[in-house]
Amino acid sequence: MRTQKSVTKKAIVSVLTLMFLSLVAFSLLPAEEALAASGLTIYTNYPGIAVKPGENIETDITVSSTTGAGMTVDLKVLRLPEGWEAFLEGGGRIVDQVYVGPYDGRVTLSVKIPQDAQEGKYEVVIGGSSGSASDRLTLVYTIKSDMDNKGTLTANYTELKGSSDTSFKYEVEIRNNKAEAQTYSLGADVNRGWQVKFSAKYDTKQIASIPIEPNKTATLEVEVIPPANINAGEYVIPIAASSLSETLTTDLKVIITGSYDMELTTPSGRLNAETTAGKEKALDVVIQNTGSSDLTGVKLRSWQPEGWEVRFDQDVVDAIPAGESATVKAYIKPDDKAIAGDYVVEVSANTPEVASSAQFRVMVKTSTLWGLVGVIVIILLIFGLYWTFNTYGRR
Repeated sequence: MRTQKSVTKKAIVSVLTLMFLSLVAFSLLPAEEALAASGLTIYTNYPGIAVKPGENIETDITVSSTTGAGMTVDLKVLRLPEGWEAFLEGGGRIVDQVYVGPYDGRVTLSVKIPQDAQEGKYEVVIGGSSGSASDRLTLVYTIKSDMDNKGTLTANYTELKGSSDTSFKYEVEIRNNKAEAQTYSLGADVNRGWQVKFSAKYDTKQIASIPIEPNKTATLEVEVIPPANINAGEYVIPIAASSLSETLTTDLKVIITGSYDMELTTPSGRLNAETTAGKEKALDVVIQNTGSSDLTGVKLRSWQPEGWEVRFDQDVVDAIPAGESATVKAYIKPDDKAIAGDYVVEVSANTPEVASSAQFRVMVKTSTLWGLVGVIVIILLIFGLYWTFNTYGRR
């Protein structure tokens, strides 16, 4: 019996000791962690920020329900250094409540630091509560007077792809992190033939500079137009925004996928020829690659009047590089019985990507042999009339 009582007393002492240690450990938890256990959490990815006097700092704050239950959370700025200003924004307006449920609630904390603020560390405390659930967030601002708050120049998409006749449009954001307003001149370092245009968002007017207030952002649209007939490839377009105190730069990339186009013509540009019925006429046909991609396997075909013949010295051109041309000889032979007049012969060139054609006007003349025969017949007729007149006229 004594042994059982001794074991029971030891068990009770162990349980009481464990409960006491648990209470002590819970009491030593940071206040923010203990409050978070109530079902509400307030946090930010950047709780410590280096700033300069006179800055306006915006920090994204996330409010989360750890239970998953929906709740309306009251928000307050609990602690703020003397002379500082702070407010919470949501949806472009000042707010003091946010709803959270299956999805987190998000607000923005805007803090205005006085121009005469001294160097050191300062705390801003945000609190949130909903019924018995509550939490708070402490943000630490470290003021450094000699810190250079350089602005930023960023693009939503730095690479765009399209054919050479595409107009590439980028959305670019300029952030002025200075304590005073800045006017930024806009420019791009491009080769001849490229066009780079800057305009304010939702405005078609082209601009060369833009003013931005302290700690504010401006969104621009940058339109990049490649030169005509540029070859396929990747091209880097450096752009810059320069003020009196800084120059911000970023690179935009244009990926030209290439375009397919070609034109049929002649060395002189004239699409006509002269020949005689039954006689073959050689004609130079120029295939110009007016696209930005190479043409391969260019097949030549023809359409001609019945009884005519058209042949090429090569029916297929293996390759024509972008911007270059190839010359093929076409041999056109009219029908032996073709009468004098104008006829149309069509020549076409085809690839799997593109096709082009040209119509040639062919003038057929009467053979010189028949002309000579006609002259002889006329002479014989004149001689016959002369002989008849001399022979029978005197009677």
